[in-house]
Amino acid sequence: MIEDTNLLTGDDNLNLAKDTFYLRCFSEFQQPLNSNGVSVGVLGNMTDPNFGKTFAGFYTQCRLSANNVSFGTGAVLDSAVITFAYNGKYGKFDQPVNLAVYELNQDLVDSLTYKTTDAFSVNIPPVGTLNSFVPNTTDSIHVYGVSYPAHLRIPLTNSFANKILLADSSYLVDNTSFLALLKGLYVTTASNPTGNGLLYLTLASPLSKITLYYHNADEDSLSYDIPVSGVRVNHFDNIYTGSPVYTSVNSPNVNGETKMYVQGGAGVKGKIQFPDLDSLPKKISINKAELILSQSAGDTAYSAPLVLDLFRIDETGTAQKLEDDGLAHFGGIRVTESVDGESIIRYKFNIKKYFQKLIEGKYPNNGFYLQILGANSNTERAVIANSSTDEKYKITLVVTYTKL
Repeated sequence: MIEDTNLLTGDDNLNLAKDTFYLRCFSEFQQPLNSNGVSVGVLGNMTDPNFGKTFAGFYTQCRLSANNVSFGTGAVLDSAVITFAYNGKYGKFDQPVNLAVYELNQDLVDSLTYKTTDAFSVNIPPVGTLNSFVPNTTDSIHVYGVSYPAHLRIPLTNSFANKILLADSSYLVDNTSFLALLKGLYVTTASNPTGNGLLYLTLASPLSKITLYYHNADEDSLSYDIPVSGVRVNHFDNIYTGSPVYTSVNSPNVNGETKMYVQGGAGVKGKIQFPDLDSLPKKISINKAELILSQSAGDTAYSAPLVLDLFRIDETGTAQKLEDDGLAHFGGIRVTESVDGESIIRYKFNIKKYFQKLIEGKYPNNGFYLQILGANSNTERAVIANSSTDEKYKITLVVTYTKL
């Protein structure tokens, strides 16, 4: 702890003081997260020098938009496609990957809770493929003379599309019947080749749908849309073997690590521990308690998250929201600061309310969990430095208080 006694002039009588604490950090694998009803699907794979390999895909139902669907007499398929609206990407994603769509042979149930590691049985082979895919998230797409915003289009096999187009009318009465015909789809990427980015898709968009193009005995150039709707679940496979994360989590330094790893996609969370706080006076009022985190200087392969989230750890080891969370001063937003002529990406949290209760003994001194915001559909990651020698890259808590 470092105490600053130069806050006041000789005429001041506010009893202000400021102490600086250096904290310990560790990394832990994240437990699977609830993934029901995600609005953003994650698709792709990437290799990360710090976090190993990540593979992402999603399961989704598709439901009729009306009851008693009819394709008319003598319906004949022309083509079929599944489309998804782009929501952005993480990483460069300029290395091609192969995409695949599989039909589920297992029901997805609205009332059940599904996790980010849950996997469901599918039929082989895939019902749609798109090889050597690199997303173009800016150029519009023209379909039959109509212009649409940039989106992902994966061709579907004729056999799959005809399963719907030529289905017995009893399957098209309502969605209960239709889900017996088409339980759902799994959209994923092959493990080889490995890319360098992940794609975000808006599953609730009007662009996210199956489209059947067909004609019948009475009309040409018909189409029918089946929206992506109902149960939606992101699935992540994180492979850490041989990575710095694997070593840090499985063989940590008991006195704290020099780097802390944080990853979305139900990957890794950071753990921050306070030192002994007995050096603080017993009766004080906290004016500010600022936690300062700095991104590791060498962590440049993927961009730092826009926001990080901080939780206190309760008596059972469970993450709990902080009283300071949600307030204008709480923080957690990425900023860039110039320190000794060096640009450093930092995250700052003002945990004043929490710290007041901590020193009053209302909370145990169990520290914090640092996590990616919305980690069931957000794959951002960061390496936080906690150098043993360079103060610019230490995890620091600066406490300003009034002595009572």
